[in-house]
Amino acid sequence: MANHVHFSVNFHQINDAAKEKLKEMFDRIREDAPHKWFSDMFVEGDTTYEMTEKYEWTYEHIGPKWSYFEDYHAEGEPYFNGEAAWSPPTDGVVKLLKILKEYDPKIIATMTYEDEGPNFVGADVFYSDYVYESIEYDYDEIIDMVIEDSETLTEESYDKDEQEWVDEDAEDTFRDEMWDVINDKTWNFCMEEVNYIKEHPEDFEE
Repeated sequence: MANHVHFSVNFHQINDAAKEKLKEMFDRIREDAPHKWFSDMFVEGDTTYEMTEKYEWTYEHIGPKWSYFEDYHAEGEPYFNGEAAWSPPTDGVVKLLKILKEYDPKIIATMTYEDEGPNFVGADVFYSDYVYESIEYDYDEIIDMVIEDSETLTEESYDKDEQEWVDEDAEDTFRDEMWDVINDKTWNFCMEEVNYIKEHPEDFEE
């Protein structure tokens, strides 16, 4: 069974025309399917629901073999979030942005993602229709981040040679603090890059 990777996409700069197109694409998502499939957004013309349900199509256009939404909204500051198999749906976000670029070539969006382990976590910052910057941390790096941030844990709390915590209290503390550290790290990265893009538009003129 594939590891679930949770992802969250937020739009930080998008005009009304692109929002309307995004809403139109959200409206294509079937409510009577087993899940609210990401791939449903791309059903148009010769591209059918039956076609987008095939793994071959999702591998090529979305990235993971399946990806679905848990929540999505096109008003105000649009967003969507959900689950994917093994990896984040970066290709699907880029495919979506290529369509929205026709309505707003200066879109700014971010995606944060976390493997359920977590074996890895990361974030992508998108400008227009491409990945502008990204980060990713594996499990060992997550441990280092939590220890560095913690007021309780130290480098002696985790035995890197044995790859285990020195006691249950240390492991429990790590588990209690881990997600706050991960969320702060990835979100702060995203906002630093988003603010840079907004403050330096001249760097992104074609």
